[in-house]
Amino acid sequence: MCPKCSKPLDLKNQTHEPGHQADREKEKGNPSPARADADFQDSLSGSSSEDTASPMIVFDRVGLCFQKHASLFELLFKKRKRDFWALKEISFTLHRGETLGVIGRNGSGKSTLSLVCTRVYLPDKGRVRINGRVQLLALGVGFEKRLTGRENVYISGSLLGLDSTEIQKRMPEIEEFADIGEFMDEPVRTYSSGMKSRLGFSIATAIRPDILILDEVMATGDKAFRDKAIERLANLQSLASCALIISHEPGQLKKICHKVLWLDKGRIVMQGDPATVLTAYEKFCKNPLQWQNDHPEFFDAVMGR
Repeated sequence: MCPKCSKPLDLKNQTHEPGHQADREKEKGNPSPARADADFQDSLSGSSSEDTASPMIVFDRVGLCFQKHASLFELLFKKRKRDFWALKEISFTLHRGETLGVIGRNGSGKSTLSLVCTRVYLPDKGRVRINGRVQLLALGVGFEKRLTGRENVYISGSLLGLDSTEIQKRMPEIEEFADIGEFMDEPVRTYSSGMKSRLGFSIATAIRPDILILDEVMATGDKAFRDKAIERLANLQSLASCALIISHEPGQLKKICHKVLWLDKGRIVMQGDPATVLTAYEKFCKNPLQWQNDHPEFFDAVMGR
């Protein structure tokens, strides 16, 4: 057996069997997938998360492209662009202790941006640097529906590098904050969206990752839960953690964010002071065409002009 890859060897020549992937990669002159992945990891890892002077997230002119679906007829006889840029020329920096809000209409690229932060998607252009452990919390993501809430706590904690003893110590805090009572020991498939939101937020903030990403999580749940969530986010800020919050609620972002980024069609329309950006966004939502006509300097780049 090969000591590196556990593939069978030719015992006579001590070489891999014909067609072995590592040999094929070598013949092509391409790095192996493992090497490519390591290169990507190096390019994103940044410095130690203990270095408080280093930004936690840096996006530098980032672009992400998908291919539109095309039928066989279209591929053979119709020549049209199939590239769809879900993100284009995205640049921002997030430091320790900061909370960045991301707002925009449906389909503007908000959730896609969060998936680039978690390295689910690799950018096609630009550079991304992530300095710390990332936890993405989105409705319907990360829970095994057949398992109970308590069992999902153990799974989530394990994925974030905690052992069972550490998770057990944090369990009372998670249960108290989630406040879902006996449903903690019921399958997650029986939960309402608000209950999933409560439990997910409780896990994510009790474990305290370096970078917390919330994708429309605080849109569900009652007012009492949202108030508790905002208070806990304020505590996280004081502990020098940072957060990226995706929301459709301008009022919510005004309360908890240090800065806001407004996306439209995969591009940044405006970013900066929450009051300034969110006031402009609310006016835009009332009459998009009128706002674009009155402020062409913001939408020329978005529309590709």
